[in-house]
Amino acid sequence: MAIQLQEFAKQVLYGTTLEEKLSFPRDEIIDTVPGNAIKTPPSLSRPAHLKLREDGIKASHPSAAKLIDEKERGRLLHFFGNHELLATELMALVLLKFPDAPASFRKGVLDTLKEEQIHTQMYIHRMKQCGVEFGELPLTDYFWKSVSSMEDPLDYVTRLSLTFEQANLDYSREYKKHFQNVGDTATASILDKIYRDEIDHVGFGLKWFRKWKANNKTDWEAFSERLIFPLSPARAKGNHFNSEGRRKTGLDDSFINNLELFSKSRGRTPNVFWFNPDSERFAAQNSSDDFQWGSSKLQNDLEFLPAFLSRKDDVIILRQKPSTAFLKQLQDIGFELPEILLPSTPTEAPSINRKVNELRPWAWTPESISFLGGNFQRASRIPSKDTLWNNTVQQIHSKAWSSHFAKILVVESADTDWLAPANTYGIEVRSLGKIVDLRAYFQSEGYTNIVCKAPFGTAANGNRCLLEGESISQSLEAWITKNLETQKSLIVEPWLDRVFDFSIQFEAKSNGLKTVAYTRLINNHRGQFRGILANGFTKDIDSEIARFLMSPLNGKARIYNWVDKTLKPALNSALQNINFTGPLGIDAFVYRDSKGRLKLKPLVELNPRYTMGRLAHELAEKTAPGALGFFEIINRTQLKKSNSSNFVDFAQKIKEENPILLKENPTARIARGSFPLNDPTSAKSFLAFYHVGKMSAHSALR
Repeated sequence: MAIQLQEFAKQVLYGTTLEEKLSFPRDEIIDTVPGNAIKTPPSLSRPAHLKLREDGIKASHPSAAKLIDEKERGRLLHFFGNHELLATELMALVLLKFPDAPASFRKGVLDTLKEEQIHTQMYIHRMKQCGVEFGELPLTDYFWKSVSSMEDPLDYVTRLSLTFEQANLDYSREYKKHFQNVGDTATASILDKIYRDEIDHVGFGLKWFRKWKANNKTDWEAFSERLIFPLSPARAKGNHFNSEGRRKTGLDDSFINNLELFSKSRGRTPNVFWFNPDSERFAAQNSSDDFQWGSSKLQNDLEFLPAFLSRKDDVIILRQKPSTAFLKQLQDIGFELPEILLPSTPTEAPSINRKVNELRPWAWTPESISFLGGNFQRASRIPSKDTLWNNTVQQIHSKAWSSHFAKILVVESADTDWLAPANTYGIEVRSLGKIVDLRAYFQSEGYTNIVCKAPFGTAANGNRCLLEGESISQSLEAWITKNLETQKSLIVEPWLDRVFDFSIQFEAKSNGLKTVAYTRLINNHRGQFRGILANGFTKDIDSEIARFLMSPLNGKARIYNWVDKTLKPALNSALQNINFTGPLGIDAFVYRDSKGRLKLKPLVELNPRYTMGRLAHELAEKTAPGALGFFEIINRTQLKKSNSSNFVDFAQKIKEENPILLKENPTARIARGSFPLNDPTSAKSFLAFYHVGKMSAHSALR
């Protein structure tokens, strides 16, 4: 005697016993009376001991290391069993919600449902052998809530077949290996069958997905657009990406590659990063006027750099998505890629349609407030716009503030014999004549060379030196006049004989200033940035300089003691007075005075933003112990000197000279190798590189 498909689906969906949900009739199932469409029930009918938890309570997921214990294996199978039972129930739901779906689709869903019943039974039987009864642990409703709201069959194949079942191509194969490793061949065999079945299930969903999706969309575009938050393509993959299994389902290489590289938060509230390296210009003009995203060569080329500050599940806003090959190389090295958001307009960030933790531009200055302003309401941890930018905050971006602060700090310090004297710090001027007067003053103090600094400038690009015997040239006078017009003042100070440059990275929090790292700066003879030794702060430096900085004082190296006891308290007080929070860096250097003595200038300038030193420190976290990491930025002038015609050829040459070698134990880290940090195929003026090896500090400079 035949049974209607509608009646069987109701038995599975509305059944209150496991027998009703998991028994498949021996009689023929026919679909001649599909019935009327139902609405998704407000709650799922189940036996009392298998009710889904709606309060967020769920069982802990045993780690692979715990699977040596049979009871822990049973707990994991309990987790898997619930997923298989939910898949069974969702397939019954789709049959009842969409009675007008094509007959061949409904027949395929029925065949798949039968296999899901078998999977559930196998898990229940095996977990019982491991000492765990189905229902003794909390059962989560996430899977049900994510799929049951489907509005049409395309939603069903997108959410269940191409998302959760596709992810199981990774999980079933991964956990098969874990169970094999602990000698549990019985469970490994179950997972092997489920893996093979899932290939067919995903293939079935893919066939109908392609039939129903918009013709002008690729599989990847249609899949990505169809998923509704909190679902995203990130849910369609597990911990170990299985390209081979996906090809067997019929997915094409473009879809597979896009999915492998895709990143989006699966629970953690993300931080959102954006690169605005021209922040000093907007700080100087105290407005976002004339801001146009895409007008800065530095920003265009290096906009991906904040990705190396991000963590898993974070977001980065880019004008252009890097190439698949570039992203794949970073992923293969071991970097977690952030989710990439692209703009809709050149002056406004894309709208973020979910809650975020913090908005994290390179710097909070007028243009970043304007650009990101539409997303302020999405951020749970962000000060008001008036707190982020006001006249007082503008002052700490100026080298005039740094110079004044450092001078007071040194004068009031109890330990001044090793510090630069007060007369080495800059003085603010507002006219060309005053520069001439200050040059004479510093000469009378024993400093024959001076440097003029724009108050708002980066990496010494806003500096001009005036050496002994030189007159003020026409070009220098023009530079002085221009900066006095645009920035209203200049800073004049002695040019010192620098022998060791470094930076200190901090994170200002509401409860105080946290030291993040010390990194060594490599500058040219004019103090302009060349690169950063990311780790090994004092590695391979002259022994005299090492003794000068690292001689013990109160149980710490002298530099660390002075920073902790003197610099941090004073700086923390100044920052808390203006409610400043976020990343900041301080540039400092050791120099040799006219008598040949080493002196420390502990605060050359304060950068209330992310810095390349902070970036280099984050890169160093991926560097194997004993290896030295060197960060640099190559410009077009250096490119020409390398005899490479373009950045692609240059990058390929460097990678061939220093291929990547990973040290896997205990976690994958880079033991040797060079790789670009922005995409060479789109770089026009700048290409950042990270080099790792057992080189000395001197060899890093090439």
